[in-house]
Amino acid sequence: MSILDKASLIQIPSGYKSTKLYSIEPTNGDGDFTFARSSSGTRVNSEGLIEVASVLGSELVVNGDFATDSDWSSTEVATIGISGGSINFSSTSSNKRIQNIGSIIVGKKYIVNYDIVSISEGSFAFQDGVSTYTYRSSIGSYSEEITASGTFIRIRTAGTTTGSIDNVSVKEVITNNVPRLDYSGGASCASLLLEGQSTNLLPYSNDFTQWTIQSGVTATHNTTETLSPDGTNNATKFVGNGSAGVFYAAIAVTGVITRSIYLKSIVGTVNVILKDPNITITSKSLTVTTEWQRFDLAEDNGTSSQGIWISNIPVSGVYMWGAQLEQGSYPTSYIPTIGSTVTRTADVCNNAGTSATFNSTEGVLFAEIAALEETSSSSKYITISDETYNNRLSVLFSSGATDQIRAFLRVGGVSQVDFNGSVTDVTDYNKVAFKYKANDFALWINGVEVATDISGSVFSADTLTKLSFSEINTTSGKFEGKTKQLMVFNEALSDEELSDLTGQINLSFNNLATFYGYTIL
Repeated sequence: MSILDKASLIQIPSGYKSTKLYSIEPTNGDGDFTFARSSSGTRVNSEGLIEVASVLGSELVVNGDFATDSDWSSTEVATIGISGGSINFSSTSSNKRIQNIGSIIVGKKYIVNYDIVSISEGSFAFQDGVSTYTYRSSIGSYSEEITASGTFIRIRTAGTTTGSIDNVSVKEVITNNVPRLDYSGGASCASLLLEGQSTNLLPYSNDFTQWTIQSGVTATHNTTETLSPDGTNNATKFVGNGSAGVFYAAIAVTGVITRSIYLKSIVGTVNVILKDPNITITSKSLTVTTEWQRFDLAEDNGTSSQGIWISNIPVSGVYMWGAQLEQGSYPTSYIPTIGSTVTRTADVCNNAGTSATFNSTEGVLFAEIAALEETSSSSKYITISDETYNNRLSVLFSSGATDQIRAFLRVGGVSQVDFNGSVTDVTDYNKVAFKYKANDFALWINGVEVATDISGSVFSADTLTKLSFSEINTTSGKFEGKTKQLMVFNEALSDEELSDLTGQINLSFNNLATFYGYTIL
C-alpha cells in the first residue's frame, strides 16, 4: 500500500472550475473548502503572465446552438432565419441585427464565443448594447471579452452580408471570491496563494503619464518593443541621462511602506536606483537585466508623505511596468490601479470536512507551504478542530519567530504537545508533517524528524470536524502564504513513510494529480 492510499483527504486547489477548492477525497464533497475574497486578485498563470484570477459563470444565451427557431427576434424575417442548426443571413442589408431576449448587466465583464460557419459576402460582429465591436469576415471561431454597455446582445452585419453563425455563448467573467492558483517564480505546478488585505496607494500603477518625469528622461508609453508581464504592450520605455528618473510623490501615509516596480533593461545589464522621493530612507541599487524582475524597497521614511522614485535611468534605457506602494514590510501580488487607490481584500479559505472526514484519535496533518515573509507580526494557521479553541491541532508560522514552523495539539483546552522546528528559509517551500496519536507525537520537516513526544492525550472519537486555513475556522489567524500540497491521513504513519512524505522522494503535486487522474489547471 502506498502513502497515497492512506490519505483520507487530499486537497487539490482546482478553484478555476468554480469558486470552491475541491478535494480528491471524500468524493461526496465533504472535503471541499469554501473560499471568499470580496474583490478581484491577480495571480501568475502557467505561462508566467500576471492576470486577474477569474472563473466563468453559467451560460446566459438561450438557444445559442440554434437547435430550434426560437428565442431570437429580428426585424428582417425575410432575409434572416434559423434552420439547419445555425442562424442564416441572406444578403442582409447593413446594420440589421438579431437580438437575443436574454439580458446581461451593464458594467460587468463577459466572454463571448461564436462561430462563423459560412460567409460569402460582407462581415459579422457581436455587439452588447452600444459598446464597440469588431467585424469578422472569415470563417472561424471567435472569442472576445466585453464590458456590457447594454442589457441585450446582437449579431450585426456590415454592408450586405450572406453567411451563417452558430454556437453563440455569453458567460460572465467572475473575479470576486475566486481562489488563485499561482505559478510565481517559473513554478511548474501551482500553489494556492492566500494573502491578507492590501491597498495599492498609487492611483496610477501603470499610467506613467501621471508621474513626474524629470528633465533628461524621455518616455515612450505603451511601447510595442516588448511584452509586459501581463502579456500586452502596455509597458513604458524610459531613456535617461544616467542621473535623472521618474517618480510619484506625496502619498499621505505613515509607517513601513513597501515600494515595488517591474523593470527590464533594453540591452545588457544596467543599474538604477530605487528610493523614496523624500530621500530620507536608504536607497537600493538595482541590477536590471533583459528579463522582467520585480524589485521592492520596504522602509519607514519617518514622515507622513511617501512615494516611489526610480532614478539614474541610463542612456540605454529601461522598460517599466506595474508600480505598487502598500503598507507593510513585503510586496503582495500586483494590484492594478487606474486613477484611484484599489484594495484587494483578504483571502479566506475554510470549512473543509465533517466529523466523518477525520480520525480524531490518530493521524497526520501534512502541508507543503511557504510563508510570504520571514517574520510576521501575527501567526498564520492551518488547523483541524471542532471549531473551538479547546480542541484543535495546528501547523503554523508563529508571530515573531524567524524561519520557524510550529505545531501543537490541545485537548479540552489543555496543551498536549507543542513543537517548534527551524528551517533555512520559511519563504521557501517546506514539507511539514505533524503526527498525532496517544503518547506518540512527532514533527517532520523536509525529511527530518525535528521533534517527538511520547506523552500526551488525543481527542475522543468524532471530535474533529473542520480543516481551515485559519485558527479555528474563523477569520482570526488566517493563513497567509502559498500551499502546494495539503493532506490529512487518518492513521499515524511510520517513520519511513513520514520521511518519504516530507523528503525529496515525496510525490509532487503533479504526481498526485496523475495518480488520481486529475487535470491541473
